[in-house]
Amino acid sequence: MRPHHALACAAFALFAVNAVATGAEECAATRHETPLQSAQGSAGIMVNLAETEDSIRGVARSLLGAALQSAAKAQAPAVVFRVSPTTYLPLSQQQPLCTTLATETASRPLKYADRSFTSVEQFDAWLMAFAQGQGEDGKLLYTQCGGNCDPSFTFLVSQATGVMQVATEVYCGYARDRKINLYTLSTTLRAACTATR
Repeated sequence: MRPHHALACAAFALFAVNAVATGAEECAATRHETPLQSAQGSAGIMVNLAETEDSIRGVARSLLGAALQSAAKAQAPAVVFRVSPTTYLPLSQQQPLCTTLATETASRPLKYADRSFTSVEQFDAWLMAFAQGQGEDGKLLYTQCGGNCDPSFTFLVSQATGVMQVATEVYCGYARDRKINLYTLSTTLRAACTATR
């Protein structure tokens, strides 16, 4: 287990529902997002094991739960939940690998197989394993995002008949400043695609 991924495990991420369909890329640029909440969570190991309110896991569950409720009320097709380090090391201290990956994944994020979950807690458990390099997706993540490079997670999530459909994208880039043990988490509602074909 790489420490920087373990700290990033708790509950990141960014949900948004994205239909994997023909023309989806054309729609992306026209989709409007309405901001909901933004907060910071501690990446400390002990607070995340205890799932305290100020931990990444605690903040993520709170924001995600509220966002899904807002999506249901607004009849929005997607919730976007983003999680990323608050502070990075200076460019002069970045490994060449991280600089290269930051450039590559900024335009082409790493993508993983869609998953289905019956609860926020179930998703959180999967995310914990994923960010720690466990399971098929986690092992692939560790292969694709190596060195001391830090990932930022984006989860595209829709909910229907009690089931969460989650698509995952990861930006693998610069190493974060581990003296500042915080991540920024945010949620938005994404409107339906308005593109014409």
